[in-house]
Amino acid sequence: MLATGSLFSRIINRTWVTSRHVPTNVQKELDIDLNRPIIYVVEQNNASDLLGLQASCKKAGLPDPYLPIMVNEQKVSALIYIHNWSLFASQGPQLQDAPYLTQYQQLLDLHQADTNLDIQLIPITFYWGRNPGREGKSSWFDLREQGRVGLFHKSLIVLKNGKDHLVRFNQPISIKKLSLRGEQQQLAHKLAKVAMRYFDFQKRSSIGPKLPNRKEMIEAVLTQPNLRKLIMDTAKNEQLSEALVEAKCRTYLNEISADFSYTFLRVFRLFLKAIWNCIYRGIEVHHAQAVRQACQSGAEVIYMPCHRSHMDYLLLSYLLFEQGVVPPHVAAGVNLNFFPAGPIFRRSGAFFLRRTFKDSPLYAEVFNAYFAMLFKQGYPIEFFTEGGRSRSGLLLQPKTGLLSTSLKTYLNQPERNVVIVPIYIGYDHIMEVNTYVKEQAGQKKERESIWQLLGIVKKLGNFGRAFVNFGEPINVKQHFDNNLPNWRNETVSDLQFKQQVANVAQKVMVNINQATAVNALPLCAAVLLANKQQQIDKTTFLQQLSKHQQWLSLNEENSLVTYEKTVGNGLLQQALEQKKFQLSHEIVSCSQEQQAVLNYYRNNIVHLFVLPSLICHAIDALQAQNRVTALENIIQASAPHYALLQQTYFLSETIEVEEFVSVTTEKLIKLELLALKEGVYSVTDLVLFELMKGHLNNPFA
Repeated sequence: MLATGSLFSRIINRTWVTSRHVPTNVQKELDIDLNRPIIYVVEQNNASDLLGLQASCKKAGLPDPYLPIMVNEQKVSALIYIHNWSLFASQGPQLQDAPYLTQYQQLLDLHQADTNLDIQLIPITFYWGRNPGREGKSSWFDLREQGRVGLFHKSLIVLKNGKDHLVRFNQPISIKKLSLRGEQQQLAHKLAKVAMRYFDFQKRSSIGPKLPNRKEMIEAVLTQPNLRKLIMDTAKNEQLSEALVEAKCRTYLNEISADFSYTFLRVFRLFLKAIWNCIYRGIEVHHAQAVRQACQSGAEVIYMPCHRSHMDYLLLSYLLFEQGVVPPHVAAGVNLNFFPAGPIFRRSGAFFLRRTFKDSPLYAEVFNAYFAMLFKQGYPIEFFTEGGRSRSGLLLQPKTGLLSTSLKTYLNQPERNVVIVPIYIGYDHIMEVNTYVKEQAGQKKERESIWQLLGIVKKLGNFGRAFVNFGEPINVKQHFDNNLPNWRNETVSDLQFKQQVANVAQKVMVNINQATAVNALPLCAAVLLANKQQQIDKTTFLQQLSKHQQWLSLNEENSLVTYEKTVGNGLLQQALEQKKFQLSHEIVSCSQEQQAVLNYYRNNIVHLFVLPSLICHAIDALQAQNRVTALENIIQASAPHYALLQQTYFLSETIEVEEFVSVTTEKLIKLELLALKEGVYSVTDLVLFELMKGHLNNPFA
């Protein structure tokens, strides 16, 4: 019988408990079909858990777990639990005696009798608080044991962590597919065994390792063999005592090391939420499910986002926390280690590094030893692949130092499952954009300080929306298997290693660009600046915006790129809200000063239009030379420039020039920009043709 709780527990759940569920859009992200029966699988038959699940199901538009479902005229419970409730902690029943074994067998029998039936099993994980605890300390509120505690113990957990309750819906399991794999009796036992182990694994992988004690971490780093050897060598070469050199290393580590506090992060999250609500209309997140699946599989995750703004540091940690993922330790420039930002970042998981290590081999070894230890102990890590913020809006060439250290550490422990997650971050408005324009014009970079921070706070206002798109993850083991098949059995040379670091770095940048978020302002900026005069009548401008949205839709299949679906005046008004250009007397235009700002936003997305632009330039060049605009001639004209564009704009290197030209010309025909007759391409929309050329400086000039 499902636990419904006493009147008191129901009142506590209603008035004290604050539940959130992930994914936010459960049906869409997990591809749940409401036309098929749904059964939830939970670890314990506990009223607090089930009432939280009931509330979350109502918000998500899913069936009530308390209400049984009818399957082929049989009443079936909508919920399966592993452990029943008890006053005190209890061991789970032996498999052969487990009541849920009968339930699994019933479901398999129903599928055997009806081949069209396909019930969805949805595992549910509950988190009452997500503090993993500190290394070397145990707690009565250990999250890994919450699934099988007694009623009294659970009540204390609910009272302590009721304001931090997370309900996670996991990927549905098709019983129909399982029923085709073997004998029904064996499958029921196998399904039961998997369920018994599933929740333990989920808790370990989703909560992450216990947080390090900062002082103990520093002392542990100082014992690393490579660092000890360098300390001795430095002391000998500089005629200093080892104690003095070690003290210098300890000073470095105090400057570098994070002091991650879950309690601080939980409180600071409320402050950040208020900030986001004040300055942003919302944060749009796409493709987070792949990241959650990687974390739930037990993978150690390295987040590698592009870098647009100082807001990136806070935004991504906040967002990952909200998505029910373990927040990472974040590599931050030492320029941000000023009061009060430094202590806040440090307590939020930031560790600091200097811009260059060249003049201090001792500092370099200390930092690498600290970073390698974080990585070895399984903490998720985040670092910006470009090193610093892009001042132009284009992705910068990747800095490979931290990536190199990560891959080197992995090669020493190849049994680990390491996944790199590229991330695209975009904004309707970037608060530093005017500073970037000045720096691009030659003004010296202003050093970060409390005064600069206060100056930014004064300017807080409507910054529109923020956009975070998770790119296709890169499995490190699979990468080495594909590129160095014998890497496990043979020593990887320095040359091979450097090449693989470069390959992974390039792949990260490509995957970031392949997950671009095209919001209103960058799209309007790209179209406006592609017009030669940077001014155009509103009607034509809206038509051009529509054609660009149509181009993006032609590339939508199997793409992680997201784009603004609002059309016409709605799209234009979204961009105008940021006051980066103007609409006056039905003319869309921008001043010379605004052009520099718009160019930054245009560069965020221009890589999506450079290839059709190259095709248009190639056709234009062929026509100027009185050559036939046949496919082979377009390929021949485009080929010398294609490789350069791939490198400059981080485009996929797996597509050969012949395929690129063939596919792109087909899409330009669908866009009604080109026509094909008797093997010759002709321009059907001269205005759009000239506009598309405007996205790229003429490579044939």
